[in-house]
Amino acid sequence: MTLLIQSDDLAGLISIEDAIGAVRSGFTDQGNAPFFSAPKVRIQHEDRRVTVHPGGCPSLQTSGMFIHAERFTFNGNAQQYDRAGKRVYVAYDTETAALKTIIVGSLPLFPFDTPEQTYGTETPITSAVGTDLVARDNCRVLGLYGTGLQARRHLDVMCRIRPIEEVRIYSRNPQSRAAFVQQMQNFVDVQLRAVDRPEAVAEGADLICCATNANIPVLYGEWLEPGQHITSIVNSNKGVKEQAGLAAPRREIDDEVVRRAELILVNVREQSIIEEHGDLCEPVAKGITSWDDILEMGELLTGRAEGRSSARQITLFKQNSDQGVGFMALANLAHNIAKANGIGTEI
Repeated sequence: MTLLIQSDDLAGLISIEDAIGAVRSGFTDQGNAPFFSAPKVRIQHEDRRVTVHPGGCPSLQTSGMFIHAERFTFNGNAQQYDRAGKRVYVAYDTETAALKTIIVGSLPLFPFDTPEQTYGTETPITSAVGTDLVARDNCRVLGLYGTGLQARRHLDVMCRIRPIEEVRIYSRNPQSRAAFVQQMQNFVDVQLRAVDRPEAVAEGADLICCATNANIPVLYGEWLEPGQHITSIVNSNKGVKEQAGLAAPRREIDDEVVRRAELILVNVREQSIIEEHGDLCEPVAKGITSWDDILEMGELLTGRAEGRSSARQITLFKQNSDQGVGFMALANLAHNIAKANGIGTEI
């Protein structure tokens, strides 16, 4: 029988730590069984798009896909969703080929999200896994670019994986910065401080997180200091560039960030190559880095590559799109929790 789950029914039952552990397991499986996963596939017409994330996790006996659809607009140098449909997990049992579960809606992981805001909750979980692999263990100052949904979620997960004591926040709108601090101070036990200059975020930070919806760089390499780690989430595809009439691919970091990073980590290299992500493709085209020098999470998790080698290294995790393996690991986790709590309908 297949378990049909409304994700809202799982509110308060899935811990962030368990979600991070699940996604870590998913990318470990990707490293061990790379041919049982594939980059996401996106189709687009003007401002309409549909995205499918296929993947399989042999160790969890789960495979399938995650699918979502949006309509979006561009306003100046930023992208916003006009509408986002319910996201759906479709997971099979790898051993029996039976349809195991269908989960309607992103998982309700964050207490500050309203029901209307509960989409894309999986992205910061993947960011936490990659960041944890290469950031210094003793990161205490977090610099955060952005004050939207993903910025709030990334603040939460970064404070869980590192002993953060102080966070400096910047976005273009002073009112948004103030509102962010006021809201999120209720959810994290660290000092939150809005700053009025973007470079002030990076000054003295141990960990820098770019969680924006920008189309142009918000972080510049000339601001970086030895030992810092950067996590950046903005990605694009050539369809967005063409359909939105952008002059250049979307960027969140400049070339100098890539140049100064002694270690660059991504989810899956092929994703950026296929979709022509500006933050990596443009530096590669200029000879600043090469695809062979960029590591994948699965390589680190399976020991085929090494992570940070010194406390003074500048490291970069380009979270270059959630992958099906992560979604299927979360689907398995949610399915097991639902069964244990008598949640869902057998169909």
